[in-house]
Amino acid sequence: MDTLPAFYEPIDVMHIAAWQESPEGIEVIALSSRKSAVCPQCHCRSHNKHSRYVRMLRDLPVSGKPVILVLQANKWFCLHRFCPMRVFTERFEGISSSQRNTDRLQLLLQELAFSMSAKAAERCSKAIGVPTSHDTFLYLIRATPEVPIEDCPFRFYR
Repeated sequence: MDTLPAFYEPIDVMHIAAWQESPEGIEVIALSSRKSAVCPQCHCRSHNKHSRYVRMLRDLPVSGKPVILVLQANKWFCLHRFCPMRVFTERFEGISSSQRNTDRLQLLLQELAFSMSAKAAERCSKAIGVPTSHDTFLYLIRATPEVPIEDCPFRFYR
């Protein structure tokens, strides 16, 4: 198995180094391909690498098999003298800085959470290759911000 299936779309600015298929799922090892990064605090561009770190993320399933994205990302020195953040981790579009799921998987899980009961969503997620507990679906519902009254389309204005 030399090439990753064509229907798996990696997130931009990543280089797929390797992938391995097992009975449990597909593990994709990706490396960051950036030469520089922008500090999230002061927005100063840095070219000085500090170190590397590994993040394990769940991504959308491929042919019903779970996908684990092993992302080797960089840490960078902030070059601005007065920035309180001396070392920062690079950010990726499509990956939240604090979640263990990619944004596209998170969106799928939210759609499942709001379209059926938590127990049914748990069974459905297991069937499509993203095993997720019913407690996680309840958390997703509670964590979604409420729609303000003035934005509600069912309110009648006088």
